[in-house]
Amino acid sequence: METIVVTGAATGIGASTAERWKAGGHRVIGVGLADCEANADLSEPGGRARAVSEILDLAGGVVDGHAACAGLSRNSGDERKIIAVNFFGAFEPLLALRKALSRGDRPGVALVSSSGMLRPWGVPGALKACLEMDEPGALEAVAADPRADGPFAQRPAYATSKSALGPMARRLAWQTEWTGAGITINVVAPGVTKTPTTDVDFATPEGEQRLLKAAPSPMNRIAEADEAADPVAYFAEGRARFVTGQVVFVDGGLDARRRPDDPILPLDDDRWV
Repeated sequence: METIVVTGAATGIGASTAERWKAGGHRVIGVGLADCEANADLSEPGGRARAVSEILDLAGGVVDGHAACAGLSRNSGDERKIIAVNFFGAFEPLLALRKALSRGDRPGVALVSSSGMLRPWGVPGALKACLEMDEPGALEAVAADPRADGPFAQRPAYATSKSALGPMARRLAWQTEWTGAGITINVVAPGVTKTPTTDVDFATPEGEQRLLKAAPSPMNRIAEADEAADPVAYFAEGRARFVTGQVVFVDGGLDARRRPDDPILPLDDDRWV
C-alpha cells in the first residue's frame, strides 16, 4: 500500500484525486484547512511547516507520491494570498518532503497549474521572486502592481502563480538530488474545470460566458474534476517513470489551438549543451 500526499484534498481536483487513490487501496494523507488528515493553512510559512510535520508523522517518514492540488482562484479577492497558496504552498512542502519521497516506491510528484499560466498578465518581478523562493519579494511585487485592484479578469497574482509552477518544476526535475532518487516531477495544467472555485462563475449566465470566452475548449465542453485528476494521479503514482519536467495541458485542445507549433520547434545549436 503506497502513501500519497494530496494538498487541497477537500474539494475539486484534489478531492477527485484523493478518492481515486483511496478506491485503489492507497493510503492518502490529505492536506486542507479542515476535515483532512493534516489540517493546515498553506498560505503562511507556519502552516506549511505544520503540514509537513504532520505528514511526516503520519507517513512514518516515507512518502510514495505527492499531488499539489491546493489553490485559490483569481476571484478569491486576495492577491497576496493567491501567490502564497498557489506557488509557495505547492513548492515549500514539496522541498521539505524530498527526503521522504526519496525513500518511497516509484516516487512521483504532480503539481496542478492552469491553462491560465499562458496569459500575459503576470508580474515579472513576482515571477522572478517565486523562482528564487523569495516569498516576501513575490508578495510585495504583486501588491505593488496597479492591476491588483483593477478588473478581476486581469488581476496578476493568479497568472503569476500558475506560470511560475512550470519553470520551477523544470528547474528541479533534472537536478541530481531528485533524479538520483528516482523522483519524477511534472505539472498538470487544466483548462476550465468544474470545481468549487469555478462555481461562482457558473452561478450566472454572464459569469459562465465570461469564463468560456476566456478559455474556449475546442471540444466545446467543460472538463469534470476527475478528468484533471486522471493525469495528476498518473504522475504522482510514479507510473511515468521516464517522464519528468513536463507540463501537460488538460484543456480539450486549447493549448494546441493557441500554440500549434511552439512546443515542437527545434532548438538553436547553442541550446544543446
